Amino acid sequence: MNNALCIRRAEAADAQVIWAILKGEIEQMRQAGRDQWQKGYPNPDTVAADIEKRQGWVLLKDEQVVGYCALITSGDPCYDHIWDGEWLTDSNSTNCRYSVVHRIGINHQLTGQGLATAFLNLLLDESKRIGCESMRIDTNHDNAQMLHILPKIGFTHCGMVMVKDGERHAFEKVL
Repeated sequence: MNNALCIRRAEAADAQVIWAILKGEIEQMRQAGRDQWQKGYPNPDTVAADIEKRQGWVLLKDEQVVGYCALITSGDPCYDHIWDGEWLTDSNSTNCRYSVVHRIGINHQLTGQGLATAFLNLLLDESKRIGCESMRIDTNHDNAQMLHILPKIGFTHCGMVMVKDGERHAFEKVL
């Protein structure tokens, strides 16, 4: 893998590239027969809001934007209610000490290069740097890639959560 990978906060000038990455992910999910991200979310307004709130992050490879996600450090109320398990830490959205990754996507022309794993590892480092005690993430039952990657890099399946568009597998990694 190329060593020229880094992350930074997304900027307004990145929005078009970010949306192209997310549209590619949406199309890949559609072609695979998955319903995740097929109901108008995420969209360009979501990306603009992430950037405005300074929670949008990009993965750079050789200084080119090749990945995107929202890294949220203010908690997620959807994560306050978990079933079929429990979180590894006792943090919740009112005493938040965790980061959350949402809307992660990689340029679909670059899949298979380990970029999603590298992106998540860089986000874990950033979360630790800013003082988070853990990172949480959720994914759909048929997102084979994320269900494979998350345990591989040390995330524990903690149970199930409900998000806007349905039930999701919930994972956490203590930093």
